Amino acid sequence: MIQRIFLFLSLLLQAGQICHGEIQDPTHSDLRYSGDYKRSQLDLWLSESKKPTPLVVNFHGGGFRKGDKRSFQRNSMLQNNLARGISFASVNYPYIDQVEGDHRKLLEHCAESIKFIKKNARKYNIDKNRISVMGNSAGALITCFLGHAKDLGIRSIYPIQQPKGTPLLLPHIRADGPPIIVYNRSDLNDQIHHPRFAVMIQKKCEELGVQCIAYGVEDSGLRTLPEGKDVNDLAMQFFKKSWESKKNE
Repeated sequence: MIQRIFLFLSLLLQAGQICHGEIQDPTHSDLRYSGDYKRSQLDLWLSESKKPTPLVVNFHGGGFRKGDKRSFQRNSMLQNNLARGISFASVNYPYIDQVEGDHRKLLEHCAESIKFIKKNARKYNIDKNRISVMGNSAGALITCFLGHAKDLGIRSIYPIQQPKGTPLLLPHIRADGPPIIVYNRSDLNDQIHHPRFAVMIQKKCEELGVQCIAYGVEDSGLRTLPEGKDVNDLAMQFFKKSWESKKNE
């Protein structure tokens, strides 16, 4: 039992999403969105609603080598908004060694989870025109790729701890892509999640006229969070604003 607890905590640490609160069990666990890989599964939390609900899809971190969708069960965004008419999904995807080291293949595969959700939107009472994505570290790269390199109708994206693979992603950022809110909590000593990677996203968006709000710590080149504000709450406000927009519908 103790070993299981430590394993679960380690998964949370890998994803960078430890939050206070009880575990929120999914409405549907281990839904298979593709038959290609054992890890091609997602968890789905459905908000009770007479109308189709917007959906936030999370992709875990872990350097494409570890991490798990279960890390999202204590996330404050899920905890605070599920009862307010917003549904959530958390996605597993193959590790990099399972795709022969091909990062592009891994990223392309993650798009299958969004396609699955949209195909089954009516079944799960999801509004397929109001889907946003978020993710930490490796998950941050996935969210930017799905939002801008793919045409999936994603309305907004929330990358957290933008990592060192960002320069390879920049050519995919497009002028008609979804708005971005990026958050980096690292200082200048973190070479994996150095704030300059979030700054890169911000500057590229500025060049193209894409809305981008970027938050970080002091002396990082990014604006700091407003006093007393939680970044997940700000991201949810950002999502809601994008869902109200007619763009990309």
